[in-house]
Amino acid sequence: MQNFMEKMESVLAPLAAKVGGNRILKAVSTAFNMIMPIIIIGAIFSLLTTLSITPYQTFLTNTGIGNILALVGKFTTDLMALYVAFTAAYAYVRNEGMNNDAVPAGLLSILAFFIMTPLASVVVNEVPTSMIAFDYLGAKGLFSALLMGICVGAIYVFIVNRGWVIKMPEGVPPTVAKSFSALIPGFVITTIFLVINGIFNAFTGTTFTEWFYGIIASPLSALSGSLITFLILMFVCQIFWFFGIHGGQVTIPFMMMLFMQAGAENQVAFAAGEPMQNIITIGFLYILMLGGAGNTIGLAIDMFFFSKSQRYKSLGKLAILPSLCSINEPIIFGMPIILNPIMAIPFMIVPQITAIITYISMSVGFVSLPRLVMGATGTPLLLDGWMICGVSGIVLEIVLIVISSILYLPFFKVQDNIALKEEQGNIE
Repeated sequence: MQNFMEKMESVLAPLAAKVGGNRILKAVSTAFNMIMPIIIIGAIFSLLTTLSITPYQTFLTNTGIGNILALVGKFTTDLMALYVAFTAAYAYVRNEGMNNDAVPAGLLSILAFFIMTPLASVVVNEVPTSMIAFDYLGAKGLFSALLMGICVGAIYVFIVNRGWVIKMPEGVPPTVAKSFSALIPGFVITTIFLVINGIFNAFTGTTFTEWFYGIIASPLSALSGSLITFLILMFVCQIFWFFGIHGGQVTIPFMMMLFMQAGAENQVAFAAGEPMQNIITIGFLYILMLGGAGNTIGLAIDMFFFSKSQRYKSLGKLAILPSLCSINEPIIFGMPIILNPIMAIPFMIVPQITAIITYISMSVGFVSLPRLVMGATGTPLLLDGWMICGVSGIVLEIVLIVISSILYLPFFKVQDNIALKEEQGNIE
């Protein structure tokens, strides 16, 4: 067994380092993390706008405050692609160690994104004009914005690393010098995306963003709506954690790319009072993070109430409060779960079972679909369930916590008995 674990670690550790160090995946993960405050603010105001309390809704309608509150969701979730266009390029360039060039690259990425976004012709007060519809600034434009941000970042780094920039004389203020040094990358990037969009207009009659969304919509919808895809990614995450490697760093970028758009669509529909369509979203993931990776809240409860050994009595007291906020490093490293063949079984299986139960509960209508793009890391259990799925989310989390505790208990008892015998042997 020891040789097997050593061999697996020797295979997985380099793989995790390679995936975690990948420029594109690092930029994707960083880009979404950077817009998390925007997403959370939009989610909170969506909740404030749509609370199903009749007197409250009447007050919002009569005072006009409801329309004002709705603006926050409109300019956060509905503009998510625009924010990602900036943060993806910014993150890519910053991760290359070019901190001073990150902002210009981000701004050029927004320019490229607008160039590739369709314009609508409208008549306002009998005056013809053009506008950018919100359609491709939110969920529909998310993957296009991500792609353009990465491309702009890569082109910017390529040009600057070769010294193809305008260098100002010494004594010129740094901000002015940096503005001029971004001119050549800016002209190159703008020209490239103008040519690409022109080609797509000529041959397809649409912008690149429209074409790209049409091409990827079906396959991504199949993957993003697939429970199997979600379960596989969760299982991979658990395997890496078992070998002491942060599984989230490996799998979260893929989950963000696959499931973020579905969550954005749900939040927009929820804010508009329309039926939500997507079950598998990042919000779905957050409501399943019961105690952290591995749904270890059940194990924390077992340790707190049923420990016989002094070791796990102490660890249970230490771990219970962080676990209620989905922080489980004390358990992962304190038990430890890492390279522990006894605890590996529930650690791998419990998340799969709770995900399947949650999926079925939402499919049959027992639990509301995730109404927020994503939850806020560190939000206490039950509160996050309410934020993501309403009252039914609270009930769901209580049921899943009980199931997690029951499933972990027999394995924990084995582990606890081993620790108790070791302590008794030391006393003797």
